[in-house]
Amino acid sequence: MKQLNIVFIFDELDCKCLHEILTIFNELVFNKFSVSIHNSLTLPSLAMKIYKTNFMPENTIYQILGKPYNDISQSYTGGAVDVYIPHNRSESIYSRMSKKLYYYDVNSLYPFAMASTPMPVGRPKAFTGNILRIDPQAYGHFHVEVTAPDNLQHPIIQQRVKTADGIRTVAGLGTWKMWIYSEEMYNAMKHGYKFTVIEGYKFEKGYIFKEFIETMYNYRLEFPKGHPINDIAKLIMNSLYGKFGMNPENSLVEIFDTSDSVQYDLLKDLMDNLGESIQDWFQIDNHIVCIRDNVSRYTYSEDQDFYHGLDVNVAIAAAVTASGRMWMTLLKNSSEFNLYYSDTDSAIIDKQLPSHMVGTALGQFKLEHVINRAVFLAPKVYGFINENGEEIIKVKGITKSTLTNLHVSDLEALLSQDSSKEFTQEKWLKRTIKGTISLSDVAYTLKVTSNKRQAIYIDNIFEGTKPYYYDKI
Repeated sequence: MKQLNIVFIFDELDCKCLHEILTIFNELVFNKFSVSIHNSLTLPSLAMKIYKTNFMPENTIYQILGKPYNDISQSYTGGAVDVYIPHNRSESIYSRMSKKLYYYDVNSLYPFAMASTPMPVGRPKAFTGNILRIDPQAYGHFHVEVTAPDNLQHPIIQQRVKTADGIRTVAGLGTWKMWIYSEEMYNAMKHGYKFTVIEGYKFEKGYIFKEFIETMYNYRLEFPKGHPINDIAKLIMNSLYGKFGMNPENSLVEIFDTSDSVQYDLLKDLMDNLGESIQDWFQIDNHIVCIRDNVSRYTYSEDQDFYHGLDVNVAIAAAVTASGRMWMTLLKNSSEFNLYYSDTDSAIIDKQLPSHMVGTALGQFKLEHVINRAVFLAPKVYGFINENGEEIIKVKGITKSTLTNLHVSDLEALLSQDSSKEFTQEKWLKRTIKGTISLSDVAYTLKVTSNKRQAIYIDNIFEGTKPYYYDKI
């Protein structure tokens, strides 16, 4: 392992250029949205400030804490990333003939979901029992018992499960209990799923993001693709929903010098008044390091019955991602084409989509590639050659320099059962406290993985996948 001591030296001209860039950016944001970028350390925090200042309706976003947060956050999962058919050879991997594939991507999937679907607003109302018997269109987040149809090739309801490779988000079959967004539940009913509601939280509906998304999308279109403002507007538009999914029960680290009488008294007051919020503590010489729940930032307003301090609401974040998954079900279990691979906002199929689904508007699909030869080994691990002869390899966790030595033919060789490819790559490891950065060689094994769907081998060749039953994972 090589250890490097890195010293960053900023030239005076670099500092001036950075200052000018930030000044211009601040002027652009302020002139457009009457918001200063000062005190916004990230684009998501800037997105939240812009939304709160210009677009957020009053008294709609309730601050969800405690048990409701813990319950509803279980329904907060991302997109479905899965391999269904590992290659596009006509009969087997040894065939010279290949099916033509079409790689489609959704235009701004999550912003489209935010703008086009209602969000849960107001104070959640807890209930127990099957509310659908009283209100068949009840809206909110529910704890349910689910039964999936046995013949479903592409299950559309997913949950986090413990596998041999750790916690994974799996869309499986069987009967199980979970928390789910009501609209995703109703959509799944159309595909043959059956639900029994056990308990949950009802919400009112509200279109609270439509104006924000439309404003940002139109602002983005004022600049050509690749322009900095186009990219910034896209990031702001895409990152807002994630702020609502933040854990409000964050931690605070405080250091007290016990040799200082004032700090020692502050420590005693903390122990006396907020002792239950302390998660852990340890001593370094005459200093006490205390890690505690940051409860002091929340105040309660009886007249509004709202928590103020952090504008977060996991019910909204979970509704956005669920709405995105619902939209992607348009490409699942279709009799019109075969689905080879899916990602959060993209899919690879063997037939072109009808013209009314394709375009530049929010939520429409755009054709990214026409593929002549492809292989899919695992989620985020695939490669293809498009009709222009470009070879594109995607392997999560691999450096760009390593990817240059990988080819589609290398991935195809790994379709043979129990085959793998091992190599090492350099990885930077930083130790902030020591102020050092280490450069080490890390081993990486590339192979077929089947921790989300069960691999199907024919004559020792990876030829397909099928969904797991949850009780057999």
